[in-house]
Amino acid sequence: MIAEVDPKLLEAYQLKETLHQAVGNYQATLAEGLRLMDERTEKRAQASAEVQEYRFQDLGFRVFRNDAIQKYRAQFDLAAKYVYLAATAYDYETNLLGTASGAGKKFLGEIARQRTLGVVSNGIPQAGFPGLADVMARLSQNFVVYKTQLGFNNPQTETTPFSLRSELFRIKSDETSNEDWRSVLKDHKVDDLWKIPEFKRYCRPFAPESAGPQPGIVIRFPTTVTYGKNFFGWPLSGGDSAYSTSNFATRVRSVGLWFENYNNAGLSSTPRVYLVPTGADVLRSPTGDGFATREWQVRDQKLPVPFPIGSSDLNNPAFIPANDSLSDELSAIRKVSDFRAYPYSGEFDTSQATTDSRLIGRSVWNTQWMLIIPGSTLLFNKDVGLNTFINSVDDIKMFFQTYSYSGN
Repeated sequence: MIAEVDPKLLEAYQLKETLHQAVGNYQATLAEGLRLMDERTEKRAQASAEVQEYRFQDLGFRVFRNDAIQKYRAQFDLAAKYVYLAATAYDYETNLLGTASGAGKKFLGEIARQRTLGVVSNGIPQAGFPGLADVMARLSQNFVVYKTQLGFNNPQTETTPFSLRSELFRIKSDETSNEDWRSVLKDHKVDDLWKIPEFKRYCRPFAPESAGPQPGIVIRFPTTVTYGKNFFGWPLSGGDSAYSTSNFATRVRSVGLWFENYNNAGLSSTPRVYLVPTGADVLRSPTGDGFATREWQVRDQKLPVPFPIGSSDLNNPAFIPANDSLSDELSAIRKVSDFRAYPYSGEFDTSQATTDSRLIGRSVWNTQWMLIIPGSTLLFNKDVGLNTFINSVDDIKMFFQTYSYSGN
């Protein structure tokens, strides 16, 4: 047994060494596992930081790209609005029916479908390329053809006076009918012009509203260009005036107003009035028999000129095309001012007509005109001025200088 001790000890030491090696291998494997776990945590943190950085970069790219697209879209919509206004003006001038080949209505839907600007060479829109410029070019080409075909380059000019007393109210011009005429003027007298919606909407006031009530005379009347009727829609009678129904459009060039038997000694020598078309313009079709009509709700609105846009504007986050690229507010109503009326001397003096641009181009055929005679332009004491006017003026003469187009 003693002889076997040494081999047994050697075997025990070998097993012990094997155990130490196994423990070392285990600890090495454990350390490697822990190192891999630390590397994984580090890789995850690094990947998370990179992903977050990429996300922020993508977010920034999308924000700036969307901002650029939004600015382009806003500027494009503004350009499309101007092209739409041009097509509407073309449609109003030509007044072609929707079935006509060159009608302006056919361009309106096409403008809404456009998504590009098209080609503009040296400031001139070019046809043949999709975009807004193509629509503008075709509008221009069509108008060049219609300019001679519809007679735009050869209008008929005419100066025609009208009497509100005899032609509108059908009151005779003799002494026995003066009371009827004065009764009509009294019926059209209003205590305060500020309560008239059309006055507040379409007229530039002559005094602030805080100055108090402003009495005046307000006469509403329709006009027409119809066969067998006078200018105010009554059956055509002796002494009446009317415009030619063979022309498809009769438009205003200038307007004048005269007061017959005006009391210069008791009233101001410079009375002023408003004449506002508050209804719809009516025009005939220039093609076919010419008896088809179209009504137009015309609004005299501001059309500001766009300023050139630079890179600094596009890089400005607060840049808004509709607010920052226009010289004024878009589509605001341009209010009309009053104009001077004159005492009637027996003959119409064209030098006393008012060539105000507010009425130039409007049709003389309108569903409602409004004549406003403020009392404050007659006398400081407004009520006394209106009463003196009513009791002295025997007639109100209206004068239109017009130009007409015959059409096809």
